[in-house]
Amino acid sequence: METTQILGLLTGIAFGFALHRAGFSRCGIVMRGLAFRDFTMLKVMLTAISVGMVGAAVLATFAPDYAHLKVKSLYVWGVLVGGLIFGVGMAVAGFCPGTALVGLGGRTRDGLLAVLGGLTGAFAFILAYPALEPVLIKPMDLGKLTLHEVLGVPYLAVALVVAAMLVGIIVWLNRLEAKASKS
Repeated sequence: METTQILGLLTGIAFGFALHRAGFSRCGIVMRGLAFRDFTMLKVMLTAISVGMVGAAVLATFAPDYAHLKVKSLYVWGVLVGGLIFGVGMAVAGFCPGTALVGLGGRTRDGLLAVLGGLTGAFAFILAYPALEPVLIKPMDLGKLTLHEVLGVPYLAVALVVAAMLVGIIVWLNRLEAKASKS
């Protein structure tokens, strides 16, 4: 195993442990988030997106040899249908993929079932791909688009602006929760 793989594994274990300690191994936190009663999960995801996006942009800007960003083609219909299926699965299972793995690591039955459901869905997609490709993949294939290229603005600048917007949403969610707890 290479050093980068070992570091990735250790980082993943540490992150999973932190999520487990924060209570993300139980499906209730996702269910309360989907019911707009608890924004913890949303705030964690927005924070992770912000940090990851800015980190990737800094790496791509200042150390491009270490940035291996693989932009995928934007298949509009595939993203819409896949997002719908993913969202329904998340609502039914009460887990997102990351928290399902945390639940599995925490030995919860719900986590195991969510991981098995996700793997079954992935396998079903592999089998159905030849039939789905002409319907969901080929039509409306917009190619490899990135926001900074479409806007003609440096990657790091776009990442910083979007991250600031996401942090603003987190602050707003905190204020919403504070108001709700006072009521």
